[in-house]
Amino acid sequence: MAVSAQGRLTAMQLALFHVGVAGRAGINVTDFNCLAVLDKEGPLTPNDLSARIGLTRGGAITAAVDRLQKAGYVRRGRDDADRRRVLVELVREGPYNALQEILADVNRAYADLAGSYSAAELTIIYDFFVRANDLMRKQTRHLLRG
Repeated sequence: MAVSAQGRLTAMQLALFHVGVAGRAGINVTDFNCLAVLDKEGPLTPNDLSARIGLTRGGAITAAVDRLQKAGYVRRGRDDADRRRVLVELVREGPYNALQEILADVNRAYADLAGSYSAAELTIIYDFFVRANDLMRKQTRHLLRG
């Protein structure tokens, strides 16, 4: 089906784009994914962050958070509700601002592209993406469970 083929092509192009953005920012794509999740969801425990990006718990997420903290992208802090829990929080100043500048062109281009569609068309496109993302979340969970 043509829509499915274009969806797979979009996924591949996005993966390549993320590698390019991460490289320009001086981080790897796993670290970039951590930043994207923290940007959308707010502070998370390392375990929750690892689950969101598909990393194993323990060493891999600890190394990623260590790299991001050293680079100035995140900070660790205690959860005010439960002082035993550590939260990883995005630092929106400094390096993250530079990363946003890298993304500014694509954000403008996406806004221009969206502006070329009617409100009714955008509603359909939005619905498709919501449903496609839900489908992919379910499929990913299924794959990761073995």
